Amino acid sequence: MRLYVTLIAVLGATSCGDRSIRDGGTTLHFYPRVCTQMFTLPQEDVDVVEEAGGKVYRRHEYRRVKDKAVRAERFILWLMTGADDLNPREAKSSGTEPMAIEGDYDFEFSGREQKRNMELAPSIPTLERQLQNDYTQWGRGFRGLSSGHDGGLAHDLRPWPYRVTGVKDFRIISLSPLFGQPAESSLNDYFIIDEFRPRQVISYRRKALLWGYSDKDKVTSIRQWLSMEPMAPPAVMFRLKRRPEELPIKTKLVSILETTEGKVLRDTLEVELR
Repeated sequence: MRLYVTLIAVLGATSCGDRSIRDGGTTLHFYPRVCTQMFTLPQEDVDVVEEAGGKVYRRHEYRRVKDKAVRAERFILWLMTGADDLNPREAKSSGTEPMAIEGDYDFEFSGREQKRNMELAPSIPTLERQLQNDYTQWGRGFRGLSSGHDGGLAHDLRPWPYRVTGVKDFRIISLSPLFGQPAESSLNDYFIIDEFRPRQVISYRRKALLWGYSDKDKVTSIRQWLSMEPMAPPAVMFRLKRRPEELPIKTKLVSILETTEGKVLRDTLEVELR
């Protein structure tokens, strides 16, 4: 706790003037970045049963898939974007859980050391006010719940990433036939968006929030998401709509993201689906 208080004081003295909006109890500390890199990892949706105080609690969490087959309906394709300071090779080889990778990258402190070379983009103040208002509105009804992208030091301070690079096109392909489709066909219609981290879709044309925490409906269609002309998400997770006919199968899934600046980002993960 003593470390938490110290870090909050340092952030308040050094950073909040430019990249934070304080609104009562919660401060969003913004980390805008361009999107020049992208990578993916396989995850599994796992049911967890815990007992406490004589009661049984059930929840689900995401865990990184490592050298094993995963049931198709439990498979999650996790994708993260970042600037040139993102190190996909190190993240993939480390064995670190994706949520921890997100938190370490989009947080100014790693342990007791402050990161000195974070490649932040110029902030968009009007957008940041929208993000703060959206989170505040949502928080009025859910004060006791954490945000979709947590990792804050305390209840009143949350690191908040967003990207300032637009997505022109995105698709997922398989290097093996899947869902009866030839290899390297787009599989966008066979995936749904399971979760945005944070929960936000930002327009790259308007530089405005189109969908966020206070919206009750969900954006699950890749086609719908692309039609919104979105900024790249800091992180997003995709889930299969149904089980492929080809199971069991070991395949490589390639995610291809084209930015509005004409850069094509690709990454491949290998997964055994059963």
